Amino acid sequence: MDGYRVMRQDDNGNRFRVADGLGRAEADALAAEFEARGHKQFYWVEAGRSRTPQPPAGEPRYVVGGALLHRGRVLAARRSGPPELAGSWEFPGGKAEPGETQEQALERELAEELGVRARALRPLPGSWEVRPGLELRIWAAELLSGEPRPLQDHSELRWLAAHELDDLPWLPHDREVLPHVAALLAAG
Repeated sequence: MDGYRVMRQDDNGNRFRVADGLGRAEADALAAEFEARGHKQFYWVEAGRSRTPQPPAGEPRYVVGGALLHRGRVLAARRSGPPELAGSWEFPGGKAEPGETQEQALERELAEELGVRARALRPLPGSWEVRPGLELRIWAAELLSGEPRPLQDHSELRWLAAHELDDLPWLPHDREVLPHVAALLAAG
């Protein structure tokens, strides 16, 4: 498939294809969306042949969040932007790229945003439409290695016990899964 692709380069100079086979206007809009979200990585549009499969028409793309569990606590992250979300707390994560499973996307996003290696365990109940064609799922995940740091999109991180979950101003969708996260912590 001919068209344009959106590319990104991380802080280490690694280059990744974000999306393929787009029209020029769609590719420019997607790159601008990433820039507007405050990602510290560099995004650009280039012409080329698509090698990444696109989801079938009508199938949603996913945003995945991770309820990252470690030693009886869960990690919460305070948003640094965009302005309408800044100061609210969430389970960190991001969009699945074309061709990625939700598990792969979550593990990649936690590495990029927090500098850790984690394993996606299972989706928690519920899903939410972020906008048409984009659906949020929150997953339980376990920390495998590394010390989480707020590398992108967040200004602060906190490890919380079950009794502390209600102490923070969560984003609405994240707040809805708190009973499920509390049950995981109680069972852990």
